[in-house]
Amino acid sequence: MNTENKYMSNTGGIQGLANISMNQQFPARPGYGTQGKKIVVYANYFKINVPANLAVTRYNVEVSPEVRGRKLYRIFQLLIELPEFAHVISDMKSMIISRDPLNITDGQTFQIRYRGDGQDEPLENAPTYTVRVVTPLSVTVSDFQNWLSAVQPGPAFIQKAEFLQILNVIFGHHPQADENTVSTGQNRHFSISRAQTNTRNIHILGGGLEALRGFYQSVRAATGGLLLNVNVSHNVFIQPERLDSIFGKLGTGNKLTLNKKLKLVRIDLLHLPGKKSNAGVDIRRTKTIFGLAHPQDGSAEDHRPQISSFGAGPRDVKFWLSAQAAPAAKPAAKPAGKGKKAGGAGAGPGLPSNQYISVYDYFRRKYPQFNLNERLPVINIGNREHPSYLPAEVCVVQPGQTIKRRLSPEQTQAMITFACRKPWENGDSIVGDGRAVLGLNNSEARFGLVVGQSLITVGARVLAAPAIKYKNAQSKDTSVMPRFGSWNMANIKFHTGSNIGKWTAIVFRSNRGRDYGAEDVRGTLQNFQRFLNQSGINANGFITQPPPPELYLQDGQEQSNDNQIKDIFRKMYNSNNRPKFVLCILPFNDVAIYNSIKTVADTRAGIHTVCVVGSKFMKEQRQDQYFGNVSLKFNLKAGGINQTLDAPKLGIISEGKTMVVGLDVTHPSPGSKENAPSAAGIVASVDRFLGQWPCDFRIQEGRKEMVSGLEGMFLSRLVLWEKHNKGQLPENILIYRDGVSEGQYQQLLDQELPQIRNACRQKYPATATKNNIPKISIVVCGKRHHTRFYPTTEQNADRSSNCEPGTIVDRGVTEVRFWDFFVQSHACLQGTARPGHYYVVLDEIFRTRPVKAPHQNPADALEELTHNMCHLFGRATKAVSLCPPAYYADLLCTRLRCYLADYFDPNDTSATQSTASGATSQPGFDIVIPDNLRDTMFYI
Repeated sequence: MNTENKYMSNTGGIQGLANISMNQQFPARPGYGTQGKKIVVYANYFKINVPANLAVTRYNVEVSPEVRGRKLYRIFQLLIELPEFAHVISDMKSMIISRDPLNITDGQTFQIRYRGDGQDEPLENAPTYTVRVVTPLSVTVSDFQNWLSAVQPGPAFIQKAEFLQILNVIFGHHPQADENTVSTGQNRHFSISRAQTNTRNIHILGGGLEALRGFYQSVRAATGGLLLNVNVSHNVFIQPERLDSIFGKLGTGNKLTLNKKLKLVRIDLLHLPGKKSNAGVDIRRTKTIFGLAHPQDGSAEDHRPQISSFGAGPRDVKFWLSAQAAPAAKPAAKPAGKGKKAGGAGAGPGLPSNQYISVYDYFRRKYPQFNLNERLPVINIGNREHPSYLPAEVCVVQPGQTIKRRLSPEQTQAMITFACRKPWENGDSIVGDGRAVLGLNNSEARFGLVVGQSLITVGARVLAAPAIKYKNAQSKDTSVMPRFGSWNMANIKFHTGSNIGKWTAIVFRSNRGRDYGAEDVRGTLQNFQRFLNQSGINANGFITQPPPPELYLQDGQEQSNDNQIKDIFRKMYNSNNRPKFVLCILPFNDVAIYNSIKTVADTRAGIHTVCVVGSKFMKEQRQDQYFGNVSLKFNLKAGGINQTLDAPKLGIISEGKTMVVGLDVTHPSPGSKENAPSAAGIVASVDRFLGQWPCDFRIQEGRKEMVSGLEGMFLSRLVLWEKHNKGQLPENILIYRDGVSEGQYQQLLDQELPQIRNACRQKYPATATKNNIPKISIVVCGKRHHTRFYPTTEQNADRSSNCEPGTIVDRGVTEVRFWDFFVQSHACLQGTARPGHYYVVLDEIFRTRPVKAPHQNPADALEELTHNMCHLFGRATKAVSLCPPAYYADLLCTRLRCYLADYFDPNDTSATQSTASGATSQPGFDIVIPDNLRDTMFYI
């Protein structure tokens, strides 16, 4: 804190900061926040002590021919075994790092003849790879440490990114090299040891899967020095069991699904003896599963295997047993290939020769110790042209293999339960198991970099929650004070009620779940209508004739269900009594049904829909609370304002001249189709109340983070603001941009900001833009980070042992030269709270305005505004964890995924076809919202 204060005092105030900011990419910090109750919290960081004059040299490594994955990892292992690379550290992908410069020339090449794990010598036909070591870069880590500790402003540290990359490789080398640890990416590490001390970090999810608790680590630059951020991380892996044991868990009923689950899974072999490594360690023989036995296997063989059916058992898979060739069915040998006689296996003692033999008979004679189950599928460890077969009983799944598919609801719930832990439990794991898994107790493995023994403490502040404004029974302003991050709106009305017009319900029935009919729900619908009216919503337009229809759905019949849903909305659309709202009463939560409803209603019929689960909607206990949550969506979709704040609590927003924007992009997840696009969504306020956030969106190239169609989207928001504000355009535009990683901040300014400015030039007079109107500030926000804060005393903890709602941290784990802060605005009901992180990449608004009491600097103004806005998320009566503009943009992107379910989630055989008429920026993904919904919050 002293370093931070001294640095700020040496900047010469705001004007000095303005000059400094010209020498760096992003706005300089205008000061530290001062408001709120001051407290001290733990942060999940360790201090890194850097030896004096520590210098290291990084070398880039090029491998040809190109290779990836485990083979690339193995090539790096073989490279650093050479005497020229003694005592180096590597990321095992692209670089090596040495304490002292290596005795090699720049561009020197090395020939690495490949040999697999456990092989003392390369195989006869082993490939040779050329490894070229280039571009040595020597850096002095202590120079970086000194720059971070400086109290005098100075030029930016040009090689900051390179230093952090090198340090992360140094810290990641130990867990990546440890045979009892598996790493996913560069930063997440999981112990796969089955030792008793590690069983607490393993949880069986069912279906052949298990969750492991591991640890994320990343070196971070902070004021005063380097820190190591360590957080608990969880991932899902295949259980390391024998295949015959795991087959039933994975599900053998659907052979196609089983084939997908097993493809490329690595297995150890039980029927063949292992090998001793040079170090005397037993190493099992390893293979990779190509798939299940298939009738089309062996097309290149003279004697093709005889396979009765796809996924056949060992009695029904026969291969040619040759007298001369090496046994192909024996996993010790390679699959039959070029130069081998067809079919491939050689006869051994007691075995016939030059004839077909079943896998069952071969293993019964050759390895009688294994009792084969003839019903279990035989696996192919070769390839389609040259197969090689094994029964499940001789295969063991190697530990530490992740999956890339969606979990079942039951597995998801088990995963959540395992990962949901109190803050102090995660803190204990980090200091205990985390240090062991990451090897933080051995500084010699990191060139003498020493990690502190305990988590650091940092200063924090707790801001008071703002009063929430509603209407009372007489429609006069009334306020509610949040308590523990939430509040109750019982017996009060929405700030601005709406008229939902004609509305009805659809009662969905099914052969699964609690079944309700139209007659069953009639009384509850009447109660709900009364509740809406009492809340300030005009709900008198309920359609009594015809009565709410029933729709019978079959569980698992997505295509048929989708057709029925489309048909009933088509009838409603064509009706003379077309509703504006439909309450969809579902028998259970189902992704495919939900996607179908939202796609046809939003993009075809132009009808607002709100989905509820019948068992919850009909439940008499605490029914008003459930009705209240549902009514929030009705009012927002119909254009109402659920709640707002007193003007002083909204700062610059209350003047009515500032438009607030939320922007997000969603990308294809693992398992999506190859041509799956990305989707960009934008929301923007229309007035000073921040109650309505209409949207626009574009479908764009897959996995492209920057928004390519932002100019048109932004222009549409300006047009809508002008419409709601008597022809006036906003003087300020405050943008909360979600989903941008730290390395992409500059891309945002280079690629998205010009589009925003171009949109403004089309709407604003030339004199306005020349005078820097509108002023634009961009705040990148997100929750996909690993910083956590834990209370240091019970007095500063809430009911779930987390920090209190309103906790702000802008010291200790941040850099004084940049403007960022953490806000934990919400109360975490269970588990460990994740604060929102906000990073200012452009500011033309706050530092140019006079500071108003009680604020002492622009940091106070932005921090309090961000925190207060978190109480204006209209879908909840509680403070939320992410500022509403970004939250709404995220919800919009989630809705876009519903429309594109065939591309994003093909494994669910989603029935939605994503074929709404219209035009977008990406041909083939036509999604357009009808005019009557377009400027509403239909996506809520």
